[in-house]
Amino acid sequence: MSDFSIYEVGPRDGLQSADTITSTYDKVTLIRKIAKAGIKNIEVGSMVNPDRVPNMADSDVVFLKVQDLAPEHNLGVLVPNRRGVERGKAVGVEKFNIFFSPSNFFNVNNFGKSLNTIFAEYCGALDGIRPENVRVYLSTAFGCPIIGEIPQEDMLKTMEWANTLGDTIVLSDTIGNANPSLIRKVMRLTDRKIDAKIALHLHHGFREGRMYDNLSAGFDCGITQFDSSIGGMGGCPFIPGSGGNLATEQLVRWGSKENLDCGVTIKDLEPLMKFVNTRIKV
Repeated sequence: MSDFSIYEVGPRDGLQSADTITSTYDKVTLIRKIAKAGIKNIEVGSMVNPDRVPNMADSDVVFLKVQDLAPEHNLGVLVPNRRGVERGKAVGVEKFNIFFSPSNFFNVNNFGKSLNTIFAEYCGALDGIRPENVRVYLSTAFGCPIIGEIPQEDMLKTMEWANTLGDTIVLSDTIGNANPSLIRKVMRLTDRKIDAKIALHLHHGFREGRMYDNLSAGFDCGITQFDSSIGGMGGCPFIPGSGGNLATEQLVRWGSKENLDCGVTIKDLEPLMKFVNTRIKV
């Protein structure tokens, strides 16, 4: 049995903000190579407004072309609202990723809605979908670009709400601010009324030493699933200094360094990394 698992976000988070549109063929090939490398959890796209995120306009088609990988692989899709959930359902999506922030300022500034409104909309949209099929991303879990550190009472309230919607809460380091002390501080809150599994989504991939420290802190706190993106693609381009995503190869190297098994080796990733380096423009 593996010590931790990878949740690969490259096909969505890695590509969504790219200047160059990636072809449907290359997206499908990328996802299949990720699966062939032994990674079982893959975010394959996002059901968002194609005018806002052109690189995700074909997510419906991409999902249909890789649907045969399920159920051996968990194929997730990011959905921002009820319309996104309905689009996903229409093509057979079963695993949904949703997102909001414990900072109401961030929600209003970035999503145009209050946390109360976002939560109520998701409650209705996800009616009938089992919590084990929902991952809840908490953006700005370790700090907000508007208000700074999230007050503990806001963080706990948002975690409790997330706990009612999904069985996995993903603590997202939106601004690249996470450090071992902050990770331990936030994780202590999960001992109170939170029974969902906790996953970690880290940025600032260019600081490898700090990244390893954060991974170790998360693992020591009981986190056993980590988001990553092959080649470190993606991140949060709208927040200067937040850095790219944790690279999948970094995550695997950390596991090897700590004698932890994730079922994937650097050798397994080599064909995938070669494809990304030669075919994917971000």
